[in-house]
Amino acid sequence: MPSVPLKDLKENLSHWAEEAAKGNVVHVTKYNRPYVALVPGRDVGLHRGRLVGRGHFKPALKKPIQGDWLRYLLEDREDP
Repeated sequence: MPSVPLKDLKENLSHWAEEAAKGNVVHVTKYNRPYVALVPGRDVGLHRGRLVGRGHFKPALKKPIQGDWLRYLLEDREDP
């Protein structure tokens, strides 16, 4: 886990971004104190594996809306 000053991060951002992309956590310091950490990105919402395409959707509402869907849709669209 490398530690790098913020100034060095600014000067060599692409290098440190590549380090984080390789799976290393890069700790950034500011005034010799922990500031932020660069971590490898994740594919949020990307499903992989043997169950791809075999999942089931779950309803967002716990209770059925009994045909009031148009009213709920209009209320949702009217809210700013």
